[in-house]
Amino acid sequence: MAAVGRLGKSRLQLRDKTVLITGASAGIGRACALAFAAEGARLILTGRSREQLDETARLAAPAECFVFPADLCDAEAIAGLSAEVRTRFQRLDVVVNNAGVGLYIPSYQSRPDAVRHLFELNVFAPVELNRLLLPLLGEGAWIVNVSSIVGKVPLPWMPLYAASKCALSAYSDALRMELDGSGVRVLAVHPGAVSTGFGTNALDGELPANVGGRQRWTITPEQCAAAILAGMRKGKRTIVTPRIGWALVIAARLFPGLLYKRLAGVNPYGRYRRPS
Repeated sequence: MAAVGRLGKSRLQLRDKTVLITGASAGIGRACALAFAAEGARLILTGRSREQLDETARLAAPAECFVFPADLCDAEAIAGLSAEVRTRFQRLDVVVNNAGVGLYIPSYQSRPDAVRHLFELNVFAPVELNRLLLPLLGEGAWIVNVSSIVGKVPLPWMPLYAASKCALSAYSDALRMELDGSGVRVLAVHPGAVSTGFGTNALDGELPANVGGRQRWTITPEQCAAAILAGMRKGKRTIVTPRIGWALVIAARLFPGLLYKRLAGVNPYGRYRRPS
């Protein structure tokens, strides 16, 4: 399984390289910032909260950090961020599209504005940011798109979140083909549950606590960041972390009917009931 999704090993040298990380205020984004800082990289940190970004920069010291608060659901904010980066930096070496938001509610109960917000941040923002920053990415650069295990195997208790991450995963695979021969690599990251405050910040609903077997699928943000660096070093196209997640991916490919029926049976929202 270790050979799945591999492009060939690369000599990853991050000292004095410039790395942009979205959603760097906390969680996976902050953990990535600290991991890249430990490798000697220069960091561009973006997120909505300047206070939290400043805290990430403080924790990353003595790494050189540039903080640019931006709401990536706002197209003008993305354009402004990209213009600032293009003005200040001649080259980018890594773009980590990590910012995202959850929506844990049945699709038939969802609010249209929440669904639009979900796709704006989870899909449209990385697409637009990559489009605007691609001219700064040279030979050996990386685009890292942080998807989710549900980008490989959708779950019925987060159907629209899964749809957004499936879209990001498909985009990542297509982008890799688009950029073939350019020297820019694309890594799609599919974490399982990550022990952050992500679920509590969902647009609607909350991650059900009674979904069985979650503990073995759960990792820390630091473990996710380490897996990203390891994936880059090994030249991988795709990583699933923790590795047990591959079992779910394989089951979905080989026995989709059985797996999806089982998942439907443990859906904490139960079966759809028609209005009386």
